[in-house]
Amino acid sequence: MSDTAASQEPALLPVWQVLAATLATQSLTTLCALVLSAIAPEAAADLGIGPALVGYQVSIIYFGAVVSSLIGGGFVKRLGATRASQLALWLAALGCLLSSIGTLTSLALGALVIGLGYGCTNPAASHLLSRTRSGAHMNLIFSIKQCGVPIGGILAGLLIPPITLWLNWQAGLIACALLALALSLILMRVRADWDGDRQADARLFISPHAGLTLIWRHPILRWLALCSFAYSAVQLSLTGLLVTYLVTEVGIDLVLAGSLLAIAQTAGAAGRLGWGWLADRLRSGSKVLILNGIVAMTASILTAMITVSWPVVLIAAVVALFGFCAVGWNGVFMAVIARQAPRQSIGLATGATLSITFAGVIVGPSGFALMHDKLGISYADGYLLMAFVTLLGVLCMVRARKGIPPR
Repeated sequence: MSDTAASQEPALLPVWQVLAATLATQSLTTLCALVLSAIAPEAAADLGIGPALVGYQVSIIYFGAVVSSLIGGGFVKRLGATRASQLALWLAALGCLLSSIGTLTSLALGALVIGLGYGCTNPAASHLLSRTRSGAHMNLIFSIKQCGVPIGGILAGLLIPPITLWLNWQAGLIACALLALALSLILMRVRADWDGDRQADARLFISPHAGLTLIWRHPILRWLALCSFAYSAVQLSLTGLLVTYLVTEVGIDLVLAGSLLAIAQTAGAAGRLGWGWLADRLRSGSKVLILNGIVAMTASILTAMITVSWPVVLIAAVVALFGFCAVGWNGVFMAVIARQAPRQSIGLATGATLSITFAGVIVGPSGFALMHDKLGISYADGYLLMAFVTLLGVLCMVRARKGIPPR
């Protein structure tokens, strides 16, 4: 290879610095996405609305994420992955500030803007991590990065309710915005070095149909995407409405309910690593995803049975089991997609599949809220229904597994 050609090769990036940056970005954008879920009863009381409406807010967030995940690859190519990460943080911060205005219109607009930022994180992070010296540890590195989602939930459950009780619920949103802006400034220091491979003449917006067409033409990818639709609907119904369920229906105080949400998210972080380890040991991600769904169904049923008379330790154990499964499946799922997608289209297939995943998030919490508000279905019955939704996901995974060749 000539010196000129070698000089055009993008330099490998420091793996642990990139991992720290992408993990922090994922954590804080997730915090911004879940902050209102952690304080829904307080915000709803102030606005004079039902707390179940937070389900609609979560759905709007993920509608924005669907849009930006389908076109996020263009941002990474044109602007650079680090700049795209900064853009995600800026949008998340702006969305929180808009939401803090405290009207239904500002909450809806803020949720959409947060979602646009949230959907940009995965394409940017995957691009940066693929340029590191991760070698044989690539699966572990990506699994650790995916822990940013439950870490964001932990932060929402532990930090935001005390701030809300100390000041008000808008202060929690402003605090999230400040954290996101601070991280974006830190990333400014590495942007020039990490974005050396950006293509200034690349198209900023790519067709959203290309990836969807790809997964529809490959039956295994199609069934995997449908499985993720069901699993993600259950995941966000757990994390988005657990606090509201425990406070308004079970009768637990807000701070304890927030702590239980943090426990569920902590278990989810452990689950992302644990399920990934098990998939490597069994050499079958699809088998692990089926097992994950079966355990999640059991945990969803147990969650529906919680009463205020239960010992706190028992409640914590149930929500931890639920979080371990319902939050812990994503890393294994993304690895299965990467193995089954055409070699030259892994990124396109992953982005398109995630758009279906995010669509499940839209349907799950909003459907949960709609059934509660319009049909009078209790939160407990809603979690029973989530067990059935998980079963549908398991059946899709079984169907996909039939077409996956043995490793």
